[in-house]
Amino acid sequence: MSYALLMRICILGATGLVGRESLDLVGRAWPGAALALYASRDQSTTHAGREHPVLAAAHLEDAGAPRGDLALVALDDEHSKRYVPRLLELGYRVVDKSSTYRGDAKVPLVAAGVNDDLVTADVRLVANPNCTTIPLTLALAPLQRRFGLEAVTVATYQAISGAGVATLDQFLAESQRGYAESDRFGLRFEPNRYAANTVPHNGGTDASGFSSEERKLTFESRKILRLPALAISVQCCRVPVAVGHYENVWLTLGKRAAPDEIAAVLADPREAPHVRWVACVHDRDRTLVGRLRVDDRDASGRSICLTVVGDNLRLGAATNAVRIATRWFPSSDHELLA
Repeated sequence: MSYALLMRICILGATGLVGRESLDLVGRAWPGAALALYASRDQSTTHAGREHPVLAAAHLEDAGAPRGDLALVALDDEHSKRYVPRLLELGYRVVDKSSTYRGDAKVPLVAAGVNDDLVTADVRLVANPNCTTIPLTLALAPLQRRFGLEAVTVATYQAISGAGVATLDQFLAESQRGYAESDRFGLRFEPNRYAANTVPHNGGTDASGFSSEERKLTFESRKILRLPALAISVQCCRVPVAVGHYENVWLTLGKRAAPDEIAAVLADPREAPHVRWVACVHDRDRTLVGRLRVDDRDASGRSICLTVVGDNLRLGAATNAVRIATRWFPSSDHELLA
């Protein structure tokens, strides 16, 4: 009998965008596992032609709440703080996708393919990084290992789905209405809404003017790459696209390398796992890297420019969480192994 048939997997936030993607991936990684689905209220959801019951997350606090093996948590910070400790009490190993535990020195922050060696048998809680951090560190880590890494500048262009299902649905409805009008100048759109606009990322800003999203990418990249003093600067914005985050990256290597050498590293799955060195493709579970150029501002030849693209719902959230969990529970799908 397959070990997966004995597993009980909890998806908390099962009706959200990332939760629904997690359902797909769990079916690939651990077919036959028993599912325990939770959301904000009692309801049901249909997936792959089957209807599944979904319980209100508050039921986890019942005295008779069932124990389990693996929990994938896709909630906001407030609710993660409430339910993750309870899941640990119930015996689950937990991968949490919120910001709650990312800064906790006792909790590994893991991008699978970069530092998943931290997910050992005695670890029971792992933090899933931000949806821009995962593709960026997957692209940087192999270059860091081969050539060293001194400085990074990133400009992100982030899809609307990163703001959640309600915001995405509103964006799609407003786009449909606005683009139905014959107006070349976009005057039918509201300037303070996502539809047809590119806007600064709406995370709260600190005293320096940087947003929380920009600070996340800075802090998390340093922690995952194990480079606490890495010189990194970030600028984030949202663009009127449903799914898919795009990052322009300027970086300075520790030593000079020819573009062909850099491309060879990024194209080698042994050196750059979960990376695809190509442009204009559809691959939801890999970081896509391309447009490699020498930065002519640096006479030393150590600075380059490239682009990094990732599906924010899959690679940037659900896929990474499942790959983390395969360090505990082997996956039936080789593509989902860490």
